Parts: sequence; C-alpha cells; structure tokens
Amino acid sequence: MIIKKSFLSFYLLFFAITNLLAADVYDFNKTIQIYGDNQSIATVYEDTLVDIARQYNLGFNEIIRANPNVDKWLPGEGTIIKIPSQHIIPKGFSKEGITINLSEFRGYLIKNNKLITFPVGLGRMDWKTPLGISNIDLKLEKPAWYPPQSVREEYKNQGKFLPAEVLPGPDNPLGELAMRISTPGGYFIHGTNRPDGVGMEISHGCIRLFPEDIDYIFQLTAIGTEVIILDQPIKIARRKNDIYLQVHPSYSNEYDYVIEQLRIQIELLINNEAELIEINWDLVDSLLKAQNGLATKVTVRK
Repeated sequence: MIIKKSFLSFYLLFFAITNLLAADVYDFNKTIQIYGDNQSIATVYEDTLVDIARQYNLGFNEIIRANPNVDKWLPGEGTIIKIPSQHIIPKGFSKEGITINLSEFRGYLIKNNKLITFPVGLGRMDWKTPLGISNIDLKLEKPAWYPPQSVREEYKNQGKFLPAEVLPGPDNPLGELAMRISTPGGYFIHGTNRPDGVGMEISHGCIRLFPEDIDYIFQLTAIGTEVIILDQPIKIARRKNDIYLQVHPSYSNEYDYVIEQLRIQIELLINNEAELIEINWDLVDSLLKAQNGLATKVTVRK
C-alpha cells in the first residue's frame, strides 16, 4: 500500500511539473517588452523539425521560418537549429487575459503576475481567424463538435462524410478541452487531435493549441476572460539601450514591409537618445526581407 501511495504521489507530482512546463512561463513586468532568449541546438540523427518544435513549445511555422534552409523531415546529424524562444509581447496586449498574434502564430496569457506564451494553429485561407476583442463565454470538457453546414458541404465536395455531430474522441478536432470566444460565428480556443498542425493555417477559423498547452491554459482561464486577437507581423522592443526587431510574414497578406515606416517607430523608441543607441539599418532591412520570426538585436555598440 505504501508503494502504491508513493507511486501515486510521484505520478501526480510528475504530471503537475510537466503540465506547468508545457507553455513558456515568465514573471510578468509591465515595464518589460521582451522575454526569453533565442537558442541554438545540434540535432541527433532521428530528429525532425516537427519533433524539435514540440519539444521547445514552438509551432510548425515558427521553427520552419527560423530555419529556412533546413530539411524539416531530415535535418541530419549535428545540424544547428535555431530555436526562436525570445518573444516580444505585442502592442495592445490584454493585461489580464489572452492575446493572439495572428502573424506570429502565438498566444499570450497574463495571469497572477505570470506571462504564459504558447504556439497556436489558425484558420486557413478561406476561413481566416477573425480580429477583435471578445471574451471567453463557455468552457467545455470533452466537447462534441457540431460542424456548420458549410463545413459539411466542403467535406462532401471532397468525397468525405462529416456527421452533424462529432462525438468526443480521436476523430474530434476540438481535442479534449475547448473555450468559446464571444465573437459571432462560434469560434473556439481548443485542443486538437492533430498536434502537428499547431503553428499552421489549418482550422476553419478556430485557434488550436497543443494538448498540453490547452490543459494548462484551460485551468487558468475563467468565464469572462478577455481575448484580444490582433495581427502584428512586425514587433519592436527596447531593453535598456538595445533595440530588438522581430518580423513575421503577414497573416492577412496586407502589410507593407517598408523600412521608412519602421524607421519612424524605432526612432520614437530611441526617444532622442541617439548618442546612446546606434541602429544597424542594413540588418533591419535584411530582417524585413527574411521575415524569419527571430527577435534580433539591431543596435550597434558605440
């Protein structure tokens, strides 16, 4: 009996620790704009970029953009992989709720003076995830899925049958947990039965999380929690006398990557302290073109 209790205690502790570490968690400070640090790792033979992304709580697009010249399925033994684990918090983020930055394929939750960040899957071309401010108005465990008629018609046109109700289980794309947002249209933040789709444009507009992430976020989120969905492909931040720039491809494909516009924003951030801060504008220009999602220091030491 003692052995069983010890094993149970160990299991519960292990579950709590792994659950806690599912998403990236930082001490939140309203004066800090940038969290974490980028990393580099060397692959072993059996690694794929998809496996590494899951290990480091990254979405598919995040790791592919950061490593554009690496084969995603066969990177090879000893290949250096960039891990984009430094995050600039978006402007206009929810200070007591969830923020989803579409171009970044990433979400942020502030709770109990902690910043939790996690990758997300989004709506695909004809089913874009909508912008706006809303709140969580329903939480479901083991949800059934009631696909709208338009989705059922889409399946039918592909020669597939989709029932009016998809019961909880391995065929349910909502996964084990779901939270509805109040935006009209029945959009959810939910888990998934296809974790490899996190970080892709894959859903019919809903926001998909890794199972381990939705489990954590679900526990921390109450009915009424604010949800802000925004689209910021370019983010800048200041840390002491350094300026950081993070550039992603635009989710809406409606963003101009013009260095002159960005120059104004950076100069405002410098705040008339040009004697302390010098910008490498060639690097800024290359980041605008590369759009690799890596938060990069663009200052030059004087």
